[in-house]
Amino acid sequence: MAQYSPITLDNASELQILSSVKRGWISEIAWSPTGETLAIADAAGIALYVNGIGGTPTQVLSAHEGPVKCIAFSRDGLMMATGSADTTIRLWDIHPETHEATERMVLEGHGDAVEDIDFSPRGTMLVSAGADRTIQLWNTEIGRRDEVFEGHEQLISSVRFALNGQIILSGSWDNSIRMWDLRGETQGTVLGKHDDWVRGISVSKGGTILASASKDMTVRLWDLLDAEQTFILQAHVSGADVAVFHPDNALLATSGRDNLIKIWDSTTGEQITTLEGHEKPVLSLAFNPTGSMLVSGSGDNQVKVWGI
Repeated sequence: MAQYSPITLDNASELQILSSVKRGWISEIAWSPTGETLAIADAAGIALYVNGIGGTPTQVLSAHEGPVKCIAFSRDGLMMATGSADTTIRLWDIHPETHEATERMVLEGHGDAVEDIDFSPRGTMLVSAGADRTIQLWNTEIGRRDEVFEGHEQLISSVRFALNGQIILSGSWDNSIRMWDLRGETQGTVLGKHDDWVRGISVSKGGTILASASKDMTVRLWDLLDAEQTFILQAHVSGADVAVFHPDNALLATSGRDNLIKIWDSTTGEQITTLEGHEKPVLSLAFNPTGSMLVSGSGDNQVKVWGI
């Protein structure tokens, strides 16, 4: 895979399209922890690109019986999880040399679409969020469902581990962001609320800052150590869908229904640049692990790679 300069506060305004791939409807994109594999969920299933983006995928996984809505890799890169509208989660073993995926097991427990998933820092747990308004915690070694959390009043769109895996954060169409303490101290505490649906959340490297994207057109930043809101970014007309942190945490990329991608200084809340190139809403964003590429997926069936 080509090597590019790291994206920084100083050069982020120079971002441009380096390449693009046309797939079906793009619902999710995710990098493996090494950056060697890019996984793209589209109408045909999950396309895996190893050591290069474009042309024919290295492998296409089509085991799910409905659209794939979410993808996550374990931190050691040896497991991948996919969640689908077919209500199931599938765990895949990733071969360390060929990077090919082999299905390990199917997790069944949600009563509606699986909207989002995330591995714990050690990879021994997986958390899932569903349209059935539940959050479910799974043991990835034996496929056992250990806990079910309830408290949201509508579909749960996004879920993440934070604070070193000690808590789970969830965002919902009931406008709220909730915290679930795995030490059992508090369950479902409301961290904060948007004025409309929370469409996506992400956590900074280190797990202490949360970014939430909402239909109310804002992206909000939250300090998890103090449990307080720090910035409100007036981000995307018609609604924000995604907010993701750069690996060094200094930059935040957001996207939404205005077909745009915006880059922000996450420490000051100031906008650095706007990226134009998609013709429909940008529903997925991912920085590669070295922070030298930003990949975007859109309803225009295009995945674009941005870099310096």
